[in-house]
Amino acid sequence: MKMRKLIMALAAMLLVVVSCDKENTKPVEKTPELNITPSAPDMVATAGGEITLKVWSNVDWTVTGVPEWMTVDPASGSGSNYDQIVKVTVQKNEGGAREAVLTFSNKGVSKDVKIQQKHSFGNDAPDGVLFFEAFEKSLGNFTIKDVTVPESIGFVWEYSSQYKCMKATAYENATTNNYASESWLISPDITLPAGSKAYLTFEHAGGYFGTASKEATVWVSKNGGDWEQLVIDSKDYPTSWTFVKAGNWDMSKYAGSTIKIAFKYSSTATKAGTWEVRNVSIMLGEHQEVVVPNVDPKTTQWMELPAMDNEAYGYYSHSFAMNDEIYRNYSFAWSQKDLVSVWLAYPLNKTYTNKTVERTDQWAYDPILGKDRSSAPFSYYAGDYARGHQVPSADRLCCRTANEQTFYGTNIAPQLNEHNEGIWSNLENKIRSVANASDTTYVVTGCIVEGSEKKELDSDKKEITIPVAFFKAVLRYKAGDTNVWTAAGFYTDHKNYSPNNSDLKAVSMTIDELEEKTGLDFFVNLTDKIGADKAADVEAQDPSAFSVWGL
Repeated sequence: MKMRKLIMALAAMLLVVVSCDKENTKPVEKTPELNITPSAPDMVATAGGEITLKVWSNVDWTVTGVPEWMTVDPASGSGSNYDQIVKVTVQKNEGGAREAVLTFSNKGVSKDVKIQQKHSFGNDAPDGVLFFEAFEKSLGNFTIKDVTVPESIGFVWEYSSQYKCMKATAYENATTNNYASESWLISPDITLPAGSKAYLTFEHAGGYFGTASKEATVWVSKNGGDWEQLVIDSKDYPTSWTFVKAGNWDMSKYAGSTIKIAFKYSSTATKAGTWEVRNVSIMLGEHQEVVVPNVDPKTTQWMELPAMDNEAYGYYSHSFAMNDEIYRNYSFAWSQKDLVSVWLAYPLNKTYTNKTVERTDQWAYDPILGKDRSSAPFSYYAGDYARGHQVPSADRLCCRTANEQTFYGTNIAPQLNEHNEGIWSNLENKIRSVANASDTTYVVTGCIVEGSEKKELDSDKKEITIPVAFFKAVLRYKAGDTNVWTAAGFYTDHKNYSPNNSDLKAVSMTIDELEEKTGLDFFVNLTDKIGADKAADVEAQDPSAFSVWGL
């Protein structure tokens, strides 16, 4: 009897142990994890292509948001300890730039991957454009609707092969008569994808208007409805024959609709202006306002910085890392209208000129300004103009990054070959020699664009003003020298000097004289350094009287 009870007790205990073991072997639920690489693939070419993604998920996953112009294979998968290969195939694009957001998700985690494809409008159009018409060869798919046309002229809008744009005027050169007119330049249908963000912009030039805001206007029609005016800001109207950008109107409210854009020209019998339009673009995404950095040069305490009256130019600055330290490279003031820097300022000594790299020739847009605002220095200018450095490449051979930054579009200006390779090169060599024998030399270099009527085209066919003159202001510091601070100004008319011209004395002057010529206030921090009286003496120095300049 006792044995029977013992057996029954052991059986009960075994049952409990087995039950507990079953509890302990129940699968532990995994915490969902998900990773997609690359998370931001490169833009797909117009012709289409394939993107390879690696999906790692420890539980089952799926992908959603696949548009009709794309396939994803596979579109789902099981949990795994290894990367799973997913092929994204994008079809040929025959329209504007497009994008899709693929959402990969599992139980608890989701990751978005944005796929973008380039437009089919050619290399001259920006990458992210939904609609583009340059008027490079004709009026394209635009149409003209004349409301009132002067009989003696017969037209208002016409294609200009000379300026590569559409041009409207009701002024007759032969008779110098103005005529009343109204004529519309109207785009083809433009469909904006549902849910898209976009903005409109274009370039225009012209003048001789009565009231430009009434005579040169922009309109939009949605789904064939009434025309709605898009108001051009007064500061965005052209005042000359230099093309300027206008617009950046938010077009997101038209997403999912088909629109037309129209340029309406009108005039009176007493005033008939001329309006030129090109590069009409509807860009994908939201327009980012450009912030122009305006600072008080005295707050930086950088000795090279000048002061200026025109805040629209802004104070921009580049720096680079070398040997675990940050060095300032150069600062510059940018004229968006002329697409040149009116001045650049930089320190110079053996730290910068010590040669550890070769000239890089890495011509590039300035990343601070971006492709649209920077000049494009990738190819040579036409005729006799060189891509003239303002901060010399040879002044920045201390490391690769420092040298590459001298090839940004903001450091380049069209310069006559003989000027660039002659007197300007001699001046650069002279200043570098002085700097290498000093503690630090501070340089402001720049160009004069006021009064210039000459233009050249950069690699993007944007017009760049040809400077009428170039200049350098130089401040040398050498501790223990008889003259601790010495200064010199140089001003060269933009012309061809005699070959191998080395007569720098003829183009030298005091800083005071150079300030009169340029309208800049050089070396504004010198007063705080040595006092107002001594600073005034330095700026009044005749460089030819000081042996350090070797004039």
